[in-house]
Amino acid sequence: MLRTRLAPSLIFTLLMPLTAPSQAGELEEMRATLGEMQKLLQQQQARIEQLEKQASTKPETSRTNSGSTGGPIVLVPATPSGTTQNEPPLATLYGRFDLFAETNWGGSKGSRVSIESGGMNGSRLGLKGGKAIAPETNFIYQMEAGFFANNGKLGQSDSNNTRLFGRQLYAGVEGRYGRLTVGRQYSPFFMGMIQFDAFENGYGSPTNYGTVEPGPVRYDNAVVYATPRLYGLTSTLFAALGGRTGGAEQNTLGLNLDYSNGPLGLGLAYQYDNHNAVLDKTTRHLFAGASYQLGPVKLMGGLAGYDRQPDVGPLVEWRSWFLGSRIDVTPSGQLRLNYGEGHSLASSNDRGRIFSAAWMETINAQFKAYLAWSRNLNQPASALAPSGTSASGYYTINPGDTANGLAAGIQYVF
Repeated sequence: MLRTRLAPSLIFTLLMPLTAPSQAGELEEMRATLGEMQKLLQQQQARIEQLEKQASTKPETSRTNSGSTGGPIVLVPATPSGTTQNEPPLATLYGRFDLFAETNWGGSKGSRVSIESGGMNGSRLGLKGGKAIAPETNFIYQMEAGFFANNGKLGQSDSNNTRLFGRQLYAGVEGRYGRLTVGRQYSPFFMGMIQFDAFENGYGSPTNYGTVEPGPVRYDNAVVYATPRLYGLTSTLFAALGGRTGGAEQNTLGLNLDYSNGPLGLGLAYQYDNHNAVLDKTTRHLFAGASYQLGPVKLMGGLAGYDRQPDVGPLVEWRSWFLGSRIDVTPSGQLRLNYGEGHSLASSNDRGRIFSAAWMETINAQFKAYLAWSRNLNQPASALAPSGTSASGYYTINPGDTANGLAAGIQYVF
């Protein structure tokens, strides 16, 4: 900041010997002129001090949109006396754009070429934020709309439901005793599984095609409580209420345990759906996963299964497993590998296997590019085929076909 201090009296002293007037009238005129100059300099000095004071004062509300990083737009409230320094931004606008070109072949129905949305991650636009309501306690919220970048349609809508915020819409509180949220939310079972999936449910993932069943991705009317992490361990309790007259017991309950210590990660998840996601069925899901970071290589995998009992018909039992890795080959490039298989206990013909490989290139903080290849091998009763994690269209095959997929896409994040 400018710290210049001008001394008008010093200027007056220096100028006087240079003039040496010989007449009293000229001397008085010069004194008057210098007096005006002194007043002007005093005014300028006062203005400088005023500007310095304004520059050192922070505005109560700021809107940041960094052009260098392309980060989200953030509204940050001033921190009044008595609030915590960990108070979240009042509102953060964010989004993700995932668009990819895909070709499929191998099925008896023929090949396919398409432009699709949501290859590795679903395209979305959201708003999230919070406000301190007590010491060490914040109110939080998040509303997130999914969309298909290839056709502009809403991502989670169908013939029965039109959802504006189909990905997430919840509010809650968080603090030293954990986090409690209510609304439309991700299933903790789903989230607990994909954190051990090298493709994170993206193109080429066993958890995406049905080889390894992750259960419903989201639930309405959900209550989720996550404990603070203690000695590396955290747990999540989950309940989604069906809300149907005469069906007070038709809800979904779940429990997750997650342990993290240095390079080691462990997870265990259970979920029981009683006629909630599907009105005429009950389903029990169980999953155990592990990961380990070994230098530039992260090994990841898990065991999963479900028992689904229809109101009419036999019990369906499905068992599956997957193993993958993420390898940091270059500072900006990552190689991802995955293998998975799943089968029905009732029929040896109902079995599917998947091999996948992908390259993720980080261009900068905003842009990523990816190339993914996937191959599904199906037994006569299985018809699993490659697809994006949140695509609007899919490759369809007949049972027993071998299905291949190749996808090249980009991601833009803000």
